[in-house]
Amino acid sequence: MSSGLRAFAIVAVVGLGLGLGAGGCGGGGADKFVGTWTYAGAINPNCLGTPADPIDLTGQTVTIMSTDLTHVRVVFGTICTVTFEVDGSTATAGANQTCMFDIPNVGPATVMITKWTLMVSGDTIASDFTSSVLICAPSGTGTLTRQTDAGAVD
Repeated sequence: MSSGLRAFAIVAVVGLGLGLGAGGCGGGGADKFVGTWTYAGAINPNCLGTPADPIDLTGQTVTIMSTDLTHVRVVFGTICTVTFEVDGSTATAGANQTCMFDIPNVGPATVMITKWTLMVSGDTIASDFTSSVLICAPSGTGTLTRQTDAGAVD
């Protein structure tokens, strides 16, 4: 390897390392989500051939704790505990996680999360949730309002 190419490689590796360490490639932000929140919103059961009223989750307590700089654990009342990956102001639920809902006209059901995104702005988080179970595709949007600061890196 020529000395010019070697110098370029060293600069590239150092630059990449500095970019990653300084957050130049995104990620981080778990601290923005940490706290105790109150949820306002509902989940629509979306069951084929089985009409069902929305599941009102307004008033549920949601506790969010960071597990590291880029991950949070969300405890949604007694419904579920889900891990999210954080990138700035957006948190996305990881694959193969579940929640339990009592779906009207169906009964208690463990639903597989297909998408759950949280977007924080100050003391408010917008929630967008979709899932699936048997003949139902429960989904809904809601808002979380910060109550207190809580949680930390475990």
